[in-house]
Amino acid sequence: MSRWPADRARDELLRTLAPHVGPSVMLAAHSRDWASALFVGARHRFALALEGPDAATRVDRLCAALPEMELDLRGGFVADLQAVATIRGDRPVLGIEALTIEEPETFAVSRAGRRVG
Repeated sequence: MSRWPADRARDELLRTLAPHVGPSVMLAAHSRDWASALFVGARHRFALALEGPDAATRVDRLCAALPEMELDLRGGFVADLQAVATIRGDRPVLGIEALTIEEPETFAVSRAGRRVG
């Protein structure tokens, strides 16, 4: 079981993305815990319909910029992020797939807390 549950990681990722994305509506979201031999984290998939007169321009800009951005997650970091632009009906949609990793310090504190409790 992940020490940084997928729902918490999802909320933190969305909080960090919000200022970059701007006005939007969540169309779909799926997050699940993920772990390797060395890391603990979560995988995420989002579909965000961007709103406003500049929505199409923002989607294109975000698709180019997001994979290279340093996103400041509390207690973790984004190890991989892909963004894709699509259209649903007449709405520009930003599709995001991301892998978030828990910081080792958070992992150690979580493990210590679980042993005691």
